[in-house]
Amino acid sequence: MRRPEPTKPRSGENTSSGRTAMVRTQRRQEAGVNDKHLTSHFELLGRISGGFAAAALFLSAMPVQAQQVADRPRLTVAVQELPDSLEPVMKTRTSAFQVVPSIFDFLIETDYSDNFDRKPGLATNWKRIDERTMEVDLRPGVVMHDGRVMTAEDVAFSFGPQRVSGEDAPAYGPSRAYLKTIERVEVVDEDTVRFVTSKPDPVLEARLSGWMSQVVSKKAFQEAESFSDWERAPVSTGPYKVQSFKTKDELVLAAHDDYWDGTPPYSTIRYVEVPEQSSRIAGLVAGDYDIITDIDPDQLELVESYGDLEVVGGDTIMTRSIRFSTNHPVLKDPRIRLALSLAIDRQAIVDSLWDGRVGLTNGFQFPYYGELYIEEHKGPGYDPDRARELMAEADYDGSPIPYRVLEHWYPVELPTSEAIAAMWEAVGFNIDMQVQASWDTILVENPAFIHNGATLMNIPDPVGGLWRVYGEGSSIDRRNQWRNEEFNKLGNVLETSLDPQARRDAFKRMLQIVDWEDVPATELHMRGAFYGKRAGIDWQPTPAPYLDFGPTDTGVN
Repeated sequence: MRRPEPTKPRSGENTSSGRTAMVRTQRRQEAGVNDKHLTSHFELLGRISGGFAAAALFLSAMPVQAQQVADRPRLTVAVQELPDSLEPVMKTRTSAFQVVPSIFDFLIETDYSDNFDRKPGLATNWKRIDERTMEVDLRPGVVMHDGRVMTAEDVAFSFGPQRVSGEDAPAYGPSRAYLKTIERVEVVDEDTVRFVTSKPDPVLEARLSGWMSQVVSKKAFQEAESFSDWERAPVSTGPYKVQSFKTKDELVLAAHDDYWDGTPPYSTIRYVEVPEQSSRIAGLVAGDYDIITDIDPDQLELVESYGDLEVVGGDTIMTRSIRFSTNHPVLKDPRIRLALSLAIDRQAIVDSLWDGRVGLTNGFQFPYYGELYIEEHKGPGYDPDRARELMAEADYDGSPIPYRVLEHWYPVELPTSEAIAAMWEAVGFNIDMQVQASWDTILVENPAFIHNGATLMNIPDPVGGLWRVYGEGSSIDRRNQWRNEEFNKLGNVLETSLDPQARRDAFKRMLQIVDWEDVPATELHMRGAFYGKRAGIDWQPTPAPYLDFGPTDTGVN
């Protein structure tokens, strides 16, 4: 997309307007919601009027370039949740995907709006020397948030034992499913590194452009008083740097004006945690927020009814899923898990709860896999009669099966969960649906229940989806939730073979296992993501859940 020129703040942001105040007040009353983040327009006018003259004198004395920086708009984004850590190797949830990308860069960038093509990022060139070694030329002169110029030492450190690859590193466990093939990173010279893998890795280039491959400042990391301090203000190379962070409240990022890829279009980005959807919508309507995330399908028309607001979004590179634990005495029988999968009418869920705005999946795969997409594979459909047959074969005796859900983590999660529970009960299952307050009682070791989940396609390859989520070393594996030895052997072929046909054959068999033979979970549909925004903001999300407000991806009309 085009890189926008810096523009002045929107009308009403730095000027007093009684009419604007009345309209905003009226809209808040119509929305019927107040929360701590809705700033009083009248208080804002009072603060502005007191300092307006001084500010005007100050700006008149500023150089032209500095005035352009000052004139750039501020952006306020209301999100459902802020992560409690800004260190990407520690968080693989939507809350991190929405705020962290503006802080960091990758060696190799992915163009999510153009068929997932890879392009130079912090690296200008990369080449494979042999089946286990890749040499990477770094972009010279990249200035980091702390004012230092990025070197090969920073890159090697980012993937090294102190941060991710050492067994005592904070992110050693979470990073294994993403980076486990990277054995070491060698510094060749100031602007060159070599990645050495423990075994041949057919998707190394994709790994270096995927989550957890962000580059950080070695010096800033080592000088942080604690890892906790580092998590709250990491130093990298992205278009914005951390200005302030209050957990469960707000995160403010300031423009990094020495950014290597152009001037960031916003002076600041303020992310505000607003858990209630109604409050996010009310704030958008009132003008307190410029963009809001996570709008349910049944609220889209409401947002679109305001002429100065727009809804953007659609399918993402995530799917919604239901996960089964083999630790439960009933769920340990694979016939029961397959029966649960076949009892779900996915199309009915998409039509009734998503208004047909999201698509279905063909089993555990994404259409972005290219030659590895197994078009002839048949994912599970709706077959309640076969579900009842399987229940009879397994001698299901009506024992209750716990189903733990959150009230509103995923869009329309509770209505979806209630619909699925009703479908299961319609074929004869006894479902004990338990609404939980947080993930604490769901993401536990040795779970013995059903729970909701989502699968992110970290890279456009099965290694970044099915294998990462359910394979050896995955969080599912570490929680002893499900494990299949044949699946793991095939996954190692998928992860290490440089033979495209061998990889395709392995993945095809893996799909058959997880969809029909030893079901660890079942895919529901593509995960939709819808955002509300002011009509004047020239921003469109990509299929990735990563919100990017850098120079090449955002603008203001």
